[in-house]
Amino acid sequence: MSGAPPSSLHPAALPVGTLVGRWRIAGWAGRGFHGAVYRAVPADRELATPVALKLALLPRNPRFAREAELLSRLRNGSIPRFWEAGEWQSPAGDFFPFFIMEWVDGLPLYAWARQQPFSLPQASQMLAHLARALQSIHSQGAVHRDVKGDNVLVRRMDGRAMLIDFGTGLYPEAETLTPPDAFPGTPAYRSPESGLFELQNLRSRAARYRAQPADDLYALGVTACRWLTGEYPQFSDPFQDAQGLWSMEAVKLPPAWEQVEPSIRAPVRRLLSVLPEERGTVHQLAEEMERLARPRPVVAVPAAEHSPPAPAPEVKPAPSLVPSDDKPAAGSAHPRRTMRWVWPALATAAATLAVALWVSRGVVEQLSQQSSAVSSTPGVSRPDAGTAGLGDTLSTAASPDVPEPSLPAMAEEPLPEPIPGQTQPDSKGRCPLRRQVALNGACWVPLAPEECEASFANGQMFRGKCYVPALPRGRRPTSEPPPKP
Repeated sequence: MSGAPPSSLHPAALPVGTLVGRWRIAGWAGRGFHGAVYRAVPADRELATPVALKLALLPRNPRFAREAELLSRLRNGSIPRFWEAGEWQSPAGDFFPFFIMEWVDGLPLYAWARQQPFSLPQASQMLAHLARALQSIHSQGAVHRDVKGDNVLVRRMDGRAMLIDFGTGLYPEAETLTPPDAFPGTPAYRSPESGLFELQNLRSRAARYRAQPADDLYALGVTACRWLTGEYPQFSDPFQDAQGLWSMEAVKLPPAWEQVEPSIRAPVRRLLSVLPEERGTVHQLAEEMERLARPRPVVAVPAAEHSPPAPAPEVKPAPSLVPSDDKPAAGSAHPRRTMRWVWPALATAAATLAVALWVSRGVVEQLSQQSSAVSSTPGVSRPDAGTAGLGDTLSTAASPDVPEPSLPAMAEEPLPEPIPGQTQPDSKGRCPLRRQVALNGACWVPLAPEECEASFANGQMFRGKCYVPALPRGRRPTSEPPPKP
């Protein structure tokens, strides 16, 4: 039991032994923008298999009810299993929603890929897992809206890809919580049509983009490209036609993409089409990947009798899923992972502002704190971290009291990702302003964690702090709040 006085309890830092409903806190796992995740056990059976308890940081946070409702509707072997929901009353009298999920033993996708090589059948099977998970979501009329590598766990026991973190997920009758001019997911994974919509409706602050299944497919394509090459695709320059409509010609893939096995390259390339209708469906993708994952039969051919041995043919290296040693590899430490969007000079001030807004929002992947992965090591913080997953099949006899066994996960925390044009430190690693700090080859302004949620900030969480890109003079400021009216 904890010796902390009850009056000091806060949902972001509950000590071991704290009771939350009928669950007892057994360890801290991570913290995000909206919630903290703990390892918990039933209060009356402390030796039982642990579960993941995700607790809101703000009283009555409606996002938790929305996430719990969506998860309760889903049944798929690659989607976390929802157990129950409730409210925890703090000593101050406030009520904080929470929900219980299974605990998964796994690594985030990109961290997993850095640790070991993987084969074509293995990669195909994992993409099939994710496609089937999205198929289950889309069949409910819902969208995930934050598909990315940090929201995919590779389960240790069987290598199954698990799609996690449904905090931004949306289903038809769900309450809308995101402001019209804000993008709910991770900017580097947003689809071309969502960015073009923002440019087209810059003057209409009430215009709201509605994510579709095609947006999840595009984000899965970005995830696969980043996973297999260590780099992100790039948007071509948007342009306006004679009627003033914004368009884009193509999505450019990194040079390392040519080293990816052709049989998996074509389906992923289709996911990155500019036109949403050209991306196909998750069902189509799942079937393609499942075919690639099937073992190919080996046919034994008897050697011909009385024939001289043939000379050994020249062996050429087969295409690899990952780049060769002379190019950046998916396993390289801190690969440059930035979408460099180069914009042409625009005729009007409004168009210039539109481009600057999209650049500042769309190029940075907020890798450091967006994953829901549960970590078994205290101090590893990830935004909205939490949850676990099912095995290949669901047990109809399972109950919230006796979840299927699994073990704590271990997650790595990546550095914040710079954006194009961000201020860089000098040769001695110093940033131009005293308040700025140097991280990952760029200068950042540290802010309080809650300020990362502000739409003006474009901040990224790292080790419990929010870091906002520092921009040179003349660029639209993103590190300071707008002036009060």
